[in-house]
Amino acid sequence: MYIINLSQDKSKISNYISNTLLLKIEENLKNNKKIILYLNKRWEYSSLICKDCNYFYKCPNCDTSLVVHKNNKIICHICSYSKDLPLTCKKCNSTNLEKIGVWTQQIEKALKNYFKNINIFRFDLDSVKNKKEKNKALENIKNAQIIIWTKMITTGFDLENIWLISIILIEQELINPSYNTEEKAFINIKQIIWRWSRKWEKTTFLIQTYIPENPSVKMLIQSNYKNFFLQTINERKIFNYPPLTELVTIEYRNKNKQKALDFSQSLFNKLNFLNKEKEYEIIFNKTPFKKYNTYHYKIIIKWKNLRSFLENIKNEVFKNSNLNIIFS
Repeated sequence: MYIINLSQDKSKISNYISNTLLLKIEENLKNNKKIILYLNKRWEYSSLICKDCNYFYKCPNCDTSLVVHKNNKIICHICSYSKDLPLTCKKCNSTNLEKIGVWTQQIEKALKNYFKNINIFRFDLDSVKNKKEKNKALENIKNAQIIIWTKMITTGFDLENIWLISIILIEQELINPSYNTEEKAFINIKQIIWRWSRKWEKTTFLIQTYIPENPSVKMLIQSNYKNFFLQTINERKIFNYPPLTELVTIEYRNKNKQKALDFSQSLFNKLNFLNKEKEYEIIFNKTPFKKYNTYHYKIIIKWKNLRSFLENIKNEVFKNSNLNIIFS
């Protein structure tokens, strides 16, 4: 296994393909060996890091990555916490901040421009949308020399002749807007390594990162489960997350933005009224997200015995098909 610091090793074809990876790809292609490049994003999704001290910007409320938006804000996609894009690092005051984010189409384009006559296949939900396309994709994979793959790689596939696997940007595993992002990342990376290391083939694993000294990245790379567990459980105590508490997301949707807001606000007010003893932590995300021309508002509740508490709004739940309750 090789760890590549992208701050010190960038190739001429992409900021996310190191010279080391490029040389390893060329070496395996000459020996007629297949290569898998793993990336967990189909589209651009940027987070913010300090390149001097490896500080990784997280939400102070949710312990999840803050996402860089085009309006020069960094925003939490869970609780809608936002602040202006900083000019200096919060930890060390350095101005050496960098937005990082890469997606499958970007890597595919860079490689196809460089390897003109090599069969490169991108396997993600854009190229494989249904069962018919999946069957065709399996044929394409057999013929491909380089396969660019998303997290679908971790289940249901068992390929032969794989001698090089590279995780393009390991910290991108950590920017999903969810309280259990690091846990999912740990499982994901372990599955990828286990799936091919158990074979007779001597697969090389090459892990690229801009922040090799970041504690979370270090634990992922080292498979240090004990320290990972201790850090994660302490963080969940601080932020009242499962398994120490229950968590539920109440999501309301409506094509009319004002109606969606009014209903959600009314429901939030009722829940707060019922929560007289302040036993439950209730967060109302007043910034909607839009999907299929429909506005979605979220209310997040954290504490214990949530099912009994939610009995108080069962009439709203049963009468309104636009209301959804998701337990985590």
